[in-house]
Amino acid sequence: MKDGAALPDGFEDLERFLSAWLRADAVARVAKRQGSTIEEIREFYDAMLPLGEKALEYLRRFELEALPPEGQRLLGLMLSLAEIAPAVEWYDGPEVRNGFPVGRIRYLRQIPDTGPQR
Repeated sequence: MKDGAALPDGFEDLERFLSAWLRADAVARVAKRQGSTIEEIREFYDAMLPLGEKALEYLRRFELEALPPEGQRLLGLMLSLAEIAPAVEWYDGPEVRNGFPVGRIRYLRQIPDTGPQR
């Protein structure tokens, strides 16, 4: 790992997506998906998917609360991948067809991505 690297070694090609797809929480990830074109979503999906298993191998080495900053960013990209994958694999667009309107969802509590998932 290079000092000050944005992502762990082996994931440098994904750094170009950090500004667009690294979001603070689930609400922001949904908004990003809905505000993106299917072409933007596919570009991110196509870059992330081949590295998914490798990313999970890296992330499994840590407890969530002990992830180093570069690991937190990789986790954030993986969470964005999970958010947008159905747009590519099922809907061929950013909106969920025949689903509950996302604008009506009200989150009662936000759980931090690296916090305890209880």
